[in-house]
Amino acid sequence: MTTVPESRAESRRVAAGYLLAQAAVLVLWWAGVFASRTVRGWFFPYGGLDPAFAAFIVPDLAFIAGGSVVVARALLRRRTATLASGILLGAVGYATVYTLAWALALHAPAGGVIATLVMAFGTWRACR
Repeated sequence: MTTVPESRAESRRVAAGYLLAQAAVLVLWWAGVFASRTVRGWFFPYGGLDPAFAAFIVPDLAFIAGGSVVVARALLRRRTATLASGILLGAVGYATVYTLAWALALHAPAGGVIATLVMAFGTWRACR
């Protein structure tokens, strides 16, 4: 049987691991989008890269990938990162709502919506 502090420490490690994986996958996703027409086809209508959507690379990398690393680091150091968690949750929430609206408006494949919904749920769980 584990004690409460051990259980809490384990959940912080799991949350930090999720956030670090999320940051890495986001970087790989953007690399795939720019490098592969096949990957673009999973997320974008007609396999093309929409310039308005591509403009989100900098905010995604700064606020979501970077924010995930900052919050993960705080979790591993047993510190609170309330502000960073709030910024990360806001960035992920915005990305999720934007992607949903964009997919509905352009009849885009569901890949982006599914990915952002998974990311939103995982981020919410990790930042609790």
